[in-house]
Amino acid sequence: MAYIPDRGDIVHLEFDPAAGSEMKGPHFGFIVSQKAFNKLGLAVICPISQGAAASARTYGTVVTLMGSGIDTQGAIHCHQIKSLDWRIRKAKLKESVPDFLLDEVLARLEAIILG
Repeated sequence: MAYIPDRGDIVHLEFDPAAGSEMKGPHFGFIVSQKAFNKLGLAVICPISQGAAASARTYGTVVTLMGSGIDTQGAIHCHQIKSLDWRIRKAKLKESVPDFLLDEVLARLEAIILG
């Protein structure tokens, strides 16, 4: 059976088209939505950057992967959550994260969305 993204997976996919200050081009992304939803062809994803994101770090909207024990490094940008067609964007699984990272991302998203 073909891969279907699941919550807590890190995938590599294409973020274009993008506009404004959105991340552009191929990046890693963190899957937030559950597999049952993702089977429909869309997934809710937060992009992962390798570069500086000083303003996002100031507002507490990123989760660092540094020192987490996984191969992927960088920061998950919870403030740039997107619903993307993972099939068309050719998402490929890189790895899955430990529960503590998933919990931290979900807590940041809850603070952003629900206040």
